Amino acid sequence: MGETLATLYDPLIAPFDPLGVRKWRAWVVREARGRVLEIGIGTGLNLKHYRAAESIVAIDPDSASLQRALAKRDGDPRAITLYQSRAEELPFADESFDAVVGTLTFCSIGDPARALSEARRVLKPGGMFRLIEHVRVENRVIAGLQDWATPWWKEIAGNCHLNRDTRAEIARAGFQIRAVRKHLGGLFIGIDAIK
Repeated sequence: MGETLATLYDPLIAPFDPLGVRKWRAWVVREARGRVLEIGIGTGLNLKHYRAAESIVAIDPDSASLQRALAKRDGDPRAITLYQSRAEELPFADESFDAVVGTLTFCSIGDPARALSEARRVLKPGGMFRLIEHVRVENRVIAGLQDWATPWWKEIAGNCHLNRDTRAEIARAGFQIRAVRKHLGGLFIGIDAIK
């Protein structure tokens, strides 16, 4: 993401809160219990929405974003540990988390299949995997626009792909999808799955 994008991220995402982004963040993390791994914590916007987590371990490859998340952690009584790490190479033991969550993250990961494999590896059997992501829509006209825009968009938006089929990737990784919630005509989806 880098220093500039990390600085701009919170003010750029704030106008989307009335469209549901804040509620989606809360949905992703509010039922996460026990020891939770958040993949792609970014600037830490999810931290205030956790309700049932005993401890939160969060990763992000970007040091500037982690510095902002660190500031949001101050005063939180839970154990919150931040790591600079890539989702494709999680530095954690097998089956060491009760839940794994992510918000608008898998669009930017270089190898989402590898990252999902890693998420599944560190998740305990029966553990919750929940995320919200923007994805390639079913409408062919809009999907065509997403395909057209992705090459230049990922260059200016931290490798963000507008046209990924994250639901299919999650199923291929071996997660059992329990529910899919569509937002804004399917442009954003919430996926609730278990290992």
